[in-house]
Formats: sequence, structure tokens, C-alpha cells
Amino acid sequence: MPPPVVVASNRGPVSFVRSEDGHIEVRRGQGGLVTALTGALEAWGGLWVAAAMTEEDRRQTVRGGVDVEGAAFRVRSLRFDPHVYNGFYNGISNRLLWFAHHELWDLPRTPRFDAGTRASWRSYVAVNEAFAACLAEEAEGLSAPPVYLVQDYHLSLVPAMLRERRPEGRIAHFSHIPFANPDAFRIVPAELRTTLLRGLLGADVVGFHTSRWARNFLLGCRDLVNASVDLHRRVVHWEGRVVRVAINPISIDGRALRAKASEPDPIRAAQSLRSKLGDAVALVLRVDRTDLSKNILRGLQAFETLLRDHPEWRERVVHVALLNPSRQDVAEYRRYLAECVREGRRINRELGTPTWQPVHVRLHDDYAGTLGAYREYDVLLVNPVVDGMNLVAKEGPVLNERDGVLVLSENAGAHAELGPYALTINPFDVQATADAIHRGLCMEPNERARRVKGLRAAVRRNRLEAWVERQLADVDRSARP
Repeated sequence: MPPPVVVASNRGPVSFVRSEDGHIEVRRGQGGLVTALTGALEAWGGLWVAAAMTEEDRRQTVRGGVDVEGAAFRVRSLRFDPHVYNGFYNGISNRLLWFAHHELWDLPRTPRFDAGTRASWRSYVAVNEAFAACLAEEAEGLSAPPVYLVQDYHLSLVPAMLRERRPEGRIAHFSHIPFANPDAFRIVPAELRTTLLRGLLGADVVGFHTSRWARNFLLGCRDLVNASVDLHRRVVHWEGRVVRVAINPISIDGRALRAKASEPDPIRAAQSLRSKLGDAVALVLRVDRTDLSKNILRGLQAFETLLRDHPEWRERVVHVALLNPSRQDVAEYRRYLAECVREGRRINRELGTPTWQPVHVRLHDDYAGTLGAYREYDVLLVNPVVDGMNLVAKEGPVLNERDGVLVLSENAGAHAELGPYALTINPFDVQATADAIHRGLCMEPNERARRVKGLRAAVRRNRLEAWVERQLADVDRSARP
């Protein structure tokens, strides 16, 4: 009988909402992480611990968690003081760690660490301690010692804190974002980065999407006194234990995605989009959160370069950018979103005609519209500055019905799997990106079909459910002498 699983993440698999008649509604989350981990919990039972996001989430913060109707696991929401949570989430997770690991800082100007940074760091430590305490406490109520699956950079300190409380615990930590190379990571103050590394090394297994991020972590661990790093075997000898570093790329549930895309709303969205474009107009699509790492501005500029270099494409192609506003509590993100909107308007003003607007920037979370647009693109532009994985690069080819070409940044984690079938770009090279879009638009049908076939096969080979299975197997191997 497999052991129960305890998952910890900042955002949980469900949110609780009270309807007008007082009934509590449970809304399930979407995305690869939620799908994969809920599948594991459904199979083996256990608990998912997450931060309370809504007021009703905060009301559900009972010890032992609450049962989710129709599910074989429980959910426990941890409630935090809003000021503390803001320091943890916006101060450190989103402003410091996200920027460090995605190398987003403008070094002549940012970052600037000060007393506010230290205050936010104390909040980050406090939230991680609360998670660790809860995980240790909840293990007492389970039928057998659990396997802990701690998710992402928000909870980098939890493994070591949990290890102190449960020395016998079997702990895996998985980072869904890149890990900075040692030189970039040294921008973070020494005390903080040392604590972060020590925190992760409390796990038995530290997981990443690609060998590149795993190697960066291993190289960073060389800076720790008394750490012995074996790059070839991907292990760190630390405080009398052997910590294994695993490479385990997450995937998507293609079958479920196709079923969702076949529902009426996505089909209507696809038909509406194609009706507006017309059969003779090509579609260059991007789907992103408005995160600085997604490189939206250079994507817009590359499309502009295409139109200036190849005027024959004017009135024959449009660029649709489906953007979901993200982290608008952080000033840098608000400014970036405004800049993207201005850039799209400028391109339309300079190159558009009364009957043709080359750029369409849409700012809202429209899942059905996204699924519909995936069906219709001729070129899918995925050009992040750096990305832990990027599931858009996998979702698009699974749903596309026009043998669309994937233009993919070499710095996306997905490139390790999809690179042979995509047009690879340096995300900083606007001219090369424009050339790749042009090549994709002009590609012969047989070549387009060959590449799409390869992309879909790569996604099929990496089953979503295997992502959790491999993590559990890694933890099991780490427990053997």
C-alpha cells in the first residue's frame, strides 16, 4: 500500500466561495500542477496544505483540513496576517526570488536591499515556519508516515524546517521556476541565499524541470561550507545525508485539454476568431501572463520588424496577444503591462490601416478564448527571457488544427523536450525572432506537419501522471541505504 501523500504549496487545488444562499461552493483550480497532484492524492489519499487566498478560505482553516466533495483527500488552508503574507508573497517570493531566478534585475538600478527587505524576509521565514509546523502536525493523523511533496520557490525553507520537526520524514521539494546560475544568485545577500540553499537541502530529493536548472542549483551548493557536491551523480552530501537532485519535467493532460477545448464555448471562440480574421489572414499568437519574464515587449517588436522587413505580409497577418494581468500589486508589473499596451497601440498607429490593425492585445483571463485561439494559430510565439517550463508551448500544438509552427525561446524549460521540432530563438534577438516568425509563416505544409507530429509525440511521451510517480519513486530510492 503506497504511503499517504501530503502536498504543500502557496496556492491550493481549490478555493471556497460562499454563495448568496449561504452554501459553500468549492471551485477547483486548473493547470498541470493541480491536475497532477490531485491525481496522486486521489490515488493514495492524504492532505493538501495551502495558504488561504479568499475570506472563505480563511474561514476553513480548521485543524485536519476539510473534505472536498468527490475527492479522496482533504484540504487545509493556513491563515496569515495580511501584512505578513504581503511580505512573504510580494516582498520576497515575487520581488526577490522571482527576479533573482529569472535574472530580471536592471543591475545599474536594481535591486536595492534595505530594512524593508529584511522585514519582508522575516515574513517569508514566518510563513515557511507555519507551513512546516502544519505539515509536521498533520502527519500525526495519517494512517502511515507520509511522503511530503513541497512545491515551488515560495516554500524553499520548508524542507529544512520540516526536517527539524520530523527527522524521519521523506521530503521532496520541486521548483517550478528556473534556478539562477551562481553568479546571478550571488546578487542575493549572503545570509539569505545561504538560508535558501540550506532550506532546500532539508529535502531528500530536490527536483527541477531541466538539467540546466538542476546544474545551477548544484553549482550554487558548492558555496556552502561543508557541502560536498557530485555534479555527475547529481547529489549533495550535506549534514550526514545524501540529497539527490532530480530532473523531472512536468507535462499536460492532453486528453483532458482536448475534451475541454471541444466544449461549446471554446469552439465558438475559435469560430469567432477565424470569422474575424478570414481564411486568408495568418495568425501569430501568444498566450501569457503579463510577467516580465515572458518577454512580451520584444515579441511585439519582433512582429513589427517582420512587417517592416516584409511589407508583403501587411494586411495578411495579425498578432493576437492574449494576456492575463499578473501580480499587479507589484509596481514593476504594473509598469510593464502599461508599456506592453502602449507598444501595441504604437505599432497599430504607425503600421495599421483603416481596415487592418496588425496587433490585438487582449487583457483578461479568458480560458475558453485561449483554447479557441490555440486551434487557429499559424505561428505560436513563446519567447520568454527564461522560464522554468512553459506549458503554453505544449498546450498549443496539442490543440492546433492548422499545423501551426512553434517559435520557442532556447531559455524555456520546454525547449529541452520540444526544441528539435520548434524554431529556436534567442529571446533577446528581435531580428532573429522576426526572421523565425517569417520562416514559420512561409514553411512548406509537409515540414509544418512533420514538426507538429514531433511536438505532439514529445508531449505524449511525457505523461502528466508520471510526473508525480517519478517524484515518489525518487523519494523511495533516497530512503534505501
